[in-house]
Amino acid sequence: MAIIASYFADRLLRSGRLSVTVTRKAFTTFAILTPAFLMVIQAFCGEDAVVTVVVFTASLFFNGAVTAGYLSNGLDIAPNFSGTIFGMANTLSSFGGWLSTKIVAILTNEQQTFAQWRYVFWILVGTYAAGALVYLLLGSGELQRWNSVEEEAVNGGSKEMQPLKKDEKEVLA
Repeated sequence: MAIIASYFADRLLRSGRLSVTVTRKAFTTFAILTPAFLMVIQAFCGEDAVVTVVVFTASLFFNGAVTAGYLSNGLDIAPNFSGTIFGMANTLSSFGGWLSTKIVAILTNEQQTFAQWRYVFWILVGTYAAGALVYLLLGSGELQRWNSVEEEAVNGGSKEMQPLKKDEKEVLA
């Protein structure tokens, strides 16, 4: 899915049909709300092992579209700082992975029943939906002004910072 979604996102961007912001929001929404919907199915039908395997496989597959969504967004908004942005986002998401194991442990401690796991699936639905909503409302694909480091004369003319790339067009090419 990552390759397919990225291919279509690139085609949409090159054609000019959608802006970077709309493209990133569309692919992020698809990649996050599809697994949310699948977790609803899991909450109702997950006692069937075949349904569970299909739901989780499909969920992970469709979530791959984030590659054309928010995962590429750091390069859009600040190519000069995309590594830092990606590192910070990855650290935050790793914390979510750690926290989720604690929540599952609390909810299923000594009660490893499907009824207890239903709570986990509904938490996933809420988390996916909230993440999609926040990105839809606050996400942007526009180059941020803080990406460009201008040469500034500081302390009597010494230059403290230099741009990482001399030509902004080189970054976008």
